[in-house]
Amino acid sequence: MSKQLDELLFTIRQHPAFPELLNAIGAPDIKPFRPSGRPDEQYADHIYRSGRRVQHESWRQFLIGEPTSQQEKS
Repeated sequence: MSKQLDELLFTIRQHPAFPELLNAIGAPDIKPFRPSGRPDEQYADHIYRSGRRVQHESWRQFLIGEPTSQQEKS
């Protein structure tokens, strides 16, 4: 990451509205996988939502500058 980008993120983190920004982003709704009538469709939906969760955590980590649960597991 460039020095300029690092300084920009630091400035954003110091702004009083930064917590509001994090709340506005919100986490995606992840439903637990439970096979039922159409398991193929449910499985595909579960994979899609799981990917959105990982993407969301990566974005939050970038903004906050802290490791996410996915990075801690690695």
